[in-house]
Amino acid sequence: MFLFIHFFYFQVDSTQDIGAEDQATLFIRYVINSEIKERLFAVLKVTDSSGKGYFEILKKCFNDHGIDFKKIIGESFDGAANMRGEFNGLRAHIQKENPKSVYVWCYAHTLNLCSCDSCSNIAAINLFGLLNRLSTFFSESYKRMDIWKKKQEQYNTGQLKLKKLQKIGNTRWWSREKALQWIFGGDDNLYATVISALDYVVTCGTFDSKTSSEAISLRDKLCEFQIILTAHLFLNIFSIVGITSTYLQSSNLDLLSAWEMVEKTIKHISTINFEDIFKEAEQFSEKINNSLEDLKLSENVIVECELPQPRIRSKKRMADELCRDEAPLNVKDKFRVEVFRCIIDRLQNDFTKRFSHNKILIADIQYLLPKHFMDVKEGLPDTALQKLSELASIDHLKLVTELRNFTTIYYDIVGPLNTKTKRIYSEVENDENYDNFSLEWNEFNIDLEKNACKQSSKLNHNRSKCLICVQKLLYSLNMHSTAYSNLYAAYEFVLSLSVSQVNCERAFSTLKIIKNRLRSSLNQERLEAFMMMSAEKLVLEEVDFQDVLEIIKNSSSLLLKLLS
Repeated sequence: MFLFIHFFYFQVDSTQDIGAEDQATLFIRYVINSEIKERLFAVLKVTDSSGKGYFEILKKCFNDHGIDFKKIIGESFDGAANMRGEFNGLRAHIQKENPKSVYVWCYAHTLNLCSCDSCSNIAAINLFGLLNRLSTFFSESYKRMDIWKKKQEQYNTGQLKLKKLQKIGNTRWWSREKALQWIFGGDDNLYATVISALDYVVTCGTFDSKTSSEAISLRDKLCEFQIILTAHLFLNIFSIVGITSTYLQSSNLDLLSAWEMVEKTIKHISTINFEDIFKEAEQFSEKINNSLEDLKLSENVIVECELPQPRIRSKKRMADELCRDEAPLNVKDKFRVEVFRCIIDRLQNDFTKRFSHNKILIADIQYLLPKHFMDVKEGLPDTALQKLSELASIDHLKLVTELRNFTTIYYDIVGPLNTKTKRIYSEVENDENYDNFSLEWNEFNIDLEKNACKQSSKLNHNRSKCLICVQKLLYSLNMHSTAYSNLYAAYEFVLSLSVSQVNCERAFSTLKIIKNRLRSSLNQERLEAFMMMSAEKLVLEEVDFQDVLEIIKNSSSLLLKLLS
């Protein structure tokens, strides 16, 4: 099968299993018969985690399966020094072997880094540190956990009874959003339940002074308006970034779609309005205060509805000093400048900086979108498609010529059926040709429907922005073999590029299930076989059971005798 595939793209990542062995999962992405495939290719035991060590393991694996390293058009992995190092990382060794390979720093990991960086502000550290302390406070003691469960049963119904406060970890991309959403987000938030549980720990008299003091600290901190305001700021941020993060973890995602999603996210972040957030926080505080009145809590439990005015500190000036430090007197403006603006600017700058790689290639890919075909017909810049031609080893002049020619017929091919048949009928003079044209067109239309993009059935699917639709059109009309072979190769190259390595992360979940404490001594060959069967169930269904039985029978004389 690999002989008929022109381009390969691989994703790789590693983790330590229960047997204290470093296991790397290797996925390959390719296009065959106009279909994008992402398959678990191998599970490799890593003995040398340096860039050179990884390279030797991967090269041996590809050579064993008869894949030429020159066909590897790119790679995607995380940003660790041993992986993306400029001189001794895996990326550097791959580009020495194949200078045209395209490295994509996993978009999903990059987005998580941007989110983590935005949480480095002092106000954000206070907020997420508080959420983590709350989770730890209840989970580290069964007595406190019992109080938490009773309060949930008392005030909540349905699934809310089963909720635990989420712990925050840097490797759990969704943990911050989930922890924040459960306490502050939506009408079914757990804010009042948390306050009630903490107040009960303080007033019940069954806990020691250390525990009570910690509960008072958490309760009072949670009632601060600055915490509530910061929480609503991040709720707005996560409502934008969280959707993008989920999208970037989807399968068979192409480079251009991911890049456009990131660009839209950057623009959407810039529309976040401070006044709207401040108003949301005020309404939240008022609503919580009204709900707390019915819970019979301590009299001093009051949720703040405005930012407190801090004491203005002035620095000592020498006798001949004329300058004076001017601090914002308005606490609202101070929060806007020192917290809101800093977090938003940091997030936008990180997005712009971290997602700036491969911009020339992305600019070239834009010309392959149907929505830009009218611009192509009017003329292309001299440098257009040069980078794409170089990386895909395609003649630049032929690619430009084929693209220009294809743009002139594209809208005639995909136009309404009635318009095309009327034009055909008007050009036909005799009845015999009339019948032939009618038959051919019907067959052509059926073929297009059969090879349509999987997303085309969705109501919001936009064919003018879909590279897969164009590639399938070329394939279904057999235009890829001769007339537009270079153009089809360009589409195949672009669709073979991956933007993340989240498939490897999913495989780690499978690894944890297969190689557990009760089965920690699996040898590498059997582990890889189990991983393949679990991750590639569709491929497994295509395997004939009789073929498997024949292999098992021939593995030993005893089995041959028993199964014959």
